Amino acid sequence: MDINNTDLRFCFPDKNIYISRDHNFAFAAWEIARLRNIIKPNASLIHIDNHLDYCDPELSKTINIKNEKDAIELASGLDIAEFIIAGQFTGTIGKCFTISDDGVDVEQSEVFKRAYTYNHYEQIYRRKWFEETEGTDVILDLDLDFFNTNTKDYNNNPILLSDDIVKTHLKNIKECTWSWDLITVALSPEHCGGDEASLYLLNLFLEVFELKIEEAVIW
Repeated sequence: MDINNTDLRFCFPDKNIYISRDHNFAFAAWEIARLRNIIKPNASLIHIDNHLDYCDPELSKTINIKNEKDAIELASGLDIAEFIIAGQFTGTIGKCFTISDDGVDVEQSEVFKRAYTYNHYEQIYRRKWFEETEGTDVILDLDLDFFNTNTKDYNNNPILLSDDIVKTHLKNIKECTWSWDLITVALSPEHCGGDEASLYLLNLFLEVFELKIEEAVIW
């Protein structure tokens, strides 16, 4: 696997799991899933990441994605912090619920909610967020950099959570939260602390979600 290929994308279609090197391609996965009727418009997004990724893209608020090629082309032009609002512009994403301790301050609103840690979500927001997402399709959007505690160094010096803690988080996300209609995962090697750290976390994800890399399909 060439993790240096910025177009690296693969999926497990039978499980509706789409993985990309760079997080902006999550937008394309959501649009493709909508076009294929895997999810309905106005889906709830559960975004688990070291970064909020909630910046305004320089796009029309009435984006019309007509086919899968359009989705990939538009995603390729987005910054890795712009894809969520772009998904809200298309109407594919409704509310975004984020778990992130990013130091960036984004005002919470009707369509953007935030917990600072997984425990914060569990203790304060779990029931409320379940109620707010009721009746919508639900997307898990996970950035593997969530498991790297060193956010100061770019592309080196990872300080990863232990195997047991990462697996426990992943098992809770898989089994004890929502019943996911779609899952998107970003490898984000630069923010995981480098290629080796990112691939290591990917293998833990594949293990917990019972996926075999040889069964992956390029998308």
